[in-house]
Amino acid sequence: MSSTTLSPRETFNRVADQYDRNRPGYPLALFTEITRIAGLTVNSRLLEIGCGTGHATIQFAQRGYHIDCIELGENMAALARRRLASYPRMSITVADFDTFTPTARYSLVYAATAYHWLNPQTRVARLAALIEPAGWLAVWRNHHAQTQGACSSFYAAAQQVYKREAPKLAAKFCSLLTPEEIPQPEVAEWQSSSLFTSIQAHSWLWSRDYTAEEYVAMLNTHSDHQLLPAPTRARLFTQLMQLVHDYGGKITREYVTLLHLAQKHG
Repeated sequence: MSSTTLSPRETFNRVADQYDRNRPGYPLALFTEITRIAGLTVNSRLLEIGCGTGHATIQFAQRGYHIDCIELGENMAALARRRLASYPRMSITVADFDTFTPTARYSLVYAATAYHWLNPQTRVARLAALIEPAGWLAVWRNHHAQTQGACSSFYAAAQQVYKREAPKLAAKFCSLLTPEEIPQPEVAEWQSSSLFTSIQAHSWLWSRDYTAEEYVAMLNTHSDHQLLPAPTRARLFTQLMQLVHDYGGKITREYVTLLHLAQKHG
């Protein structure tokens, strides 16, 4: 299948193995915080929207919860099933959440780096309908951010590469935001729905070092890079790898993991 026939959210499935190996995970403290706030117990039933290859799922599975997952991509789901094979209270359904509705109701419905792919016109109401009264919704995502200027000159130089080879991406990523500048549209969206209360945000700042090969492998799992024509992507990655080597063979990428939680009205 060529990139021109894929929607952005479908691109992950064709690089499922790379996604599994190269996407960063999430801070363990995030799962502890969700467990505490939502009051989860071994009797709690959870629904995950867009489980991917199970990076987030396994953290809750290890706590013994019953988890149902919905995943759009068959290849992604297959990897998740292998990762979670030793946890009998797991199920994974390959489906599009926008058109598929589970029949159960859940103590917690959550989405890790998937909420923004759901239909913005229907997602809040559809998610709320699946949550038990006084149950919880949790949504989180990693954001590339800038704090103390780590590798700032590298990213400025990388922008010049993007301007030459992929100008639309250069325009999209023209600057890095500080943690405080990252938009939080979920808050207003949930408030305006009147379906939730106790809306709150939590964040974790952390970083990861990448070699040249690791860096382009990570970029290759992002939909906007996957949708580039193959020759363009190859040129872009070759030059970015050389740039990392020019900066000593390793660069640091700073992340902010931003979690939003809300409780359904009882």
